[in-house]
Amino acid sequence: MLRQIVATTYVVDQDKILMIFHRKLNKWLPPGGHVDPNEAPSEAAIREVFEETGYDIELVSDEKVWVQRWNAGSLPRPYMCLLEEIPVHNGSPAHQHIDFIYLGRLVGGDAKINEREVQSMRWFTLEEVDALQSDVEIFEETQQVIRKILEQEAFKYA
Repeated sequence: MLRQIVATTYVVDQDKILMIFHRKLNKWLPPGGHVDPNEAPSEAAIREVFEETGYDIELVSDEKVWVQRWNAGSLPRPYMCLLEEIPVHNGSPAHQHIDFIYLGRLVGGDAKINEREVQSMRWFTLEEVDALQSDVEIFEETQQVIRKILEQEAFKYA
């Protein structure tokens, strides 16, 4: 089965998560998308947030070991990785996404959605995320990840 590399960023501000309403999928999602050739997943995560929302972010991780040498350097470690099953859609065959999921925090930019892909965006509290109808307004796995981030206070790194 075809596998594609994607990157997603949960942008956290105190107790809220930034999400976009995706035009094609008609669901609330965190910003993200495919990793371009010669691009690291961490670079794609930052780029996709900017392209979809207009915000500049930095990735947040709780690194214990960091290497920076002329011949090797550490990359930001994702918060988690998911293997996602993508069904047949509009003529595209079923495939899988290997999703590098990051936490991010705002560092600048102005809110400006990419209207080709994004219908709207907004900040959600956990209660507002839980009020969304699973697998209708939001994917259930997206709700699960947000619960983990906010309940485990992973956002304190942000």
